[in-house]
Amino acid sequence: MPTLNDMTQKSLSGFQAVENPKTPPPASVPGAVLGRNPNIRCPLPPFNSSPDVLRQFNESGKVPATRVIPLPVATTLGTGTTIFNGTSTSSGGSGGSGGLVPTPTPSLAPATQTISVPILVSGGSYLTTIQLAKSYQLQSVTSNQPVEIRLYASKIAQISDSPRLTDTAPPFETTVNLITDVVLDTAPYLWTWQNRVAVNADSPQTLNAYITVFNPAGHSVSAATLTILYIPLVTT
Repeated sequence: MPTLNDMTQKSLSGFQAVENPKTPPPASVPGAVLGRNPNIRCPLPPFNSSPDVLRQFNESGKVPATRVIPLPVATTLGTGTTIFNGTSTSSGGSGGSGGLVPTPTPSLAPATQTISVPILVSGGSYLTTIQLAKSYQLQSVTSNQPVEIRLYASKIAQISDSPRLTDTAPPFETTVNLITDVVLDTAPYLWTWQNRVAVNADSPQTLNAYITVFNPAGHSVSAATLTILYIPLVTT
């Protein structure tokens, strides 16, 4: 077997054997207490701290230990507004801060409007004006008879749409202020809206809503009672 000198092709003169070589200490010893971090002042990215405010643990040895950097101190000046789940608070830069100011919550209690429709011949219609709100959301309408119900935002829209026959679509891109058109021809005579919000189109605005009720052709002649359930949004 070749010698080490032959393998490395280098001179080993000047080297000597060591009987008891020193080994580096282990990185950590179970139960040992770590010491002060010798790299406490090593270069770090900029942050709102200094070596005098850093905290570290186990400071009796030489192995670097965990250190805790404090959170930056907020130095924002000026005024602002913060919203917490519908509650608004305002703060000033030099004049103190205001207390909690509750946000007004509109009353969204449902309301009902009942309409009595006289006896209509087959295919006949009944035009009337009811009062709901300046702005409202429709929820449902019920009837005790098969009827067609059309609701409008203005009187002009109600009159101009009167000649249109039942189950005939209104002219697209030219019909305005027609809020809804529902045909109740199968029991139970109930219709529920999910996203129908309406406003009065009079100038100035009023609480009026203009409704036309048709007796669809082929049905018996009888009086009808309608009940509209809605949520008033703007009433004044």
